[in-house]
Amino acid sequence: MSMTKQLNRFSILIMLAFFLGGCGGQNSLQPGQVLKVGDKALDFSLQDSSGQFMKMSDVPANVYLILFFYRGAWCSACMNHLVDLKSGNQKFLDNHAVLAAISVDPVTDSAAFSAQWHIPFPLLCDSELKLINAYGFLDKNGHAGKDISRVGMVIIDPQKIIRYIYVGKDAFDRPSNDAVVYILQQLQAGKLIPQ
Repeated sequence: MSMTKQLNRFSILIMLAFFLGGCGGQNSLQPGQVLKVGDKALDFSLQDSSGQFMKMSDVPANVYLILFFYRGAWCSACMNHLVDLKSGNQKFLDNHAVLAAISVDPVTDSAAFSAQWHIPFPLLCDSELKLINAYGFLDKNGHAGKDISRVGMVIIDPQKIIRYIYVGKDAFDRPSNDAVVYILQQLQAGKLIPQ
């Protein structure tokens, strides 16, 4: 079976996963500690838009995981971003990477958006802000007095090491799909990417 078919299968299997648990794992963080490039990625188990749980261990071997952080379903720039990621999803699969998007949105909000736009990757709920905090994306009182995520991206290699972190300055500040593919290819070639 080709790598693209395996990765497409992964996108379907993720929706069928039944793992339970909370964020956490082998890499426990102290309060206020933020992960950086070169650190071991924090393991997680987060509920997706179908109500199932995704763990980092669900990612197939030899595949990069790209986590996209977004503000929420109420943010039109973020929703446009997710639709754009959908259109570029095959490029990521072709480059041995799978996507997952993370916000504080409840499962019902993510489910409605995912169903409407047929999003092919998991939309994960981090209502306790564990991954959002761990990667330095917390936007305190960012929307209607509630803590949310900033826009950003983390690339994790197959050994579960963080290889790239991008924190956007605002809802519109994010790398294009082609820029992300380029960064991914550079990382896969063993080249360092300036942060």
